[in-house]
Amino acid sequence: MANEGEYKSKIGLDSLYVAAVTVDSASAYTPGTPAWLAPAAEASLEPSTSFAIQYADDQPYDVATAEGETKIALKITGLDLATLALITGKVFDATTGRMYDNGGTAPWMALGFRSKKSNGSYRYYWFLKGKFDMPKEAIATLADRPDPKTLDLTYTAIRTVYVFDLGDINDTVKRVVGDTDTDAFVATGWFTQVQVPGVATPSALALSSSVPTDGATAVSRTANQTLTFNNALPATAVNNIMLILASDASQIAGTITLDATKKIVTIDPTASLAATTAYIITYGVTDIYGSTLKGAVNFETGS
Repeated sequence: MANEGEYKSKIGLDSLYVAAVTVDSASAYTPGTPAWLAPAAEASLEPSTSFAIQYADDQPYDVATAEGETKIALKITGLDLATLALITGKVFDATTGRMYDNGGTAPWMALGFRSKKSNGSYRYYWFLKGKFDMPKEAIATLADRPDPKTLDLTYTAIRTVYVFDLGDINDTVKRVVGDTDTDAFVATGWFTQVQVPGVATPSALALSSSVPTDGATAVSRTANQTLTFNNALPATAVNNIMLILASDASQIAGTITLDATKKIVTIDPTASLAATTAYIITYGVTDIYGSTLKGAVNFETGS
């Protein structure tokens, strides 16, 4: 089930990265290490699609669709000559600081970026294979009012030759997209390497650790309590976690939050806990994969 945040509008663009694709064959897909490209002003994505209507019994019977390349029109503030030569296949002479527009053949590149949404979350992108055209440039004389010109780059993305394991099917891939409002998605390391499909069977949900530990004594009366799970949890999981008084099971008032990894739950009581008193953290949660876990952590506060 989608989260409400996934429907929010995009209002920003940053973190424009590229990486050379050194191998894309039937046996392997190998990208290089991503490098920052340039300050990004705008990106327009336009996939090429086509369809054909099949008729039968004197009426439309079926629709066949196909998707081809995606053209990405980028507006950037500018680009250093060494990087421009790299992504377009030109020659850059580092000893003279000059680029030679010798024709050349643009190399295969991967392209990544992210877009900020109106709720402060981000949608992340990696296009796995494509080529850059030489940019369009607009230059104007200096006038009494500044008129900054952007550099227009076009990147044409296609699907890989390499066939990835996508879980239920194996197929070639054009892009990988993630959204921080999606329960299972974690953006950590998105730009340190090109993100490629990876399918794994999730482990059964388990409590990895707790602070305090089960059975702990002399626990601080003012410290927060935390539960760390091995799998990511949906945001609603906090509704099924409580801190209660062991003597009568009354609930202790406080705030319960889930961190950015969606695995660590923090319990922040409104007031300091009572001295030398037994408490229980109870939980009955379901992770993003549907695995459920019930349990409790018992502890006693210090004096």
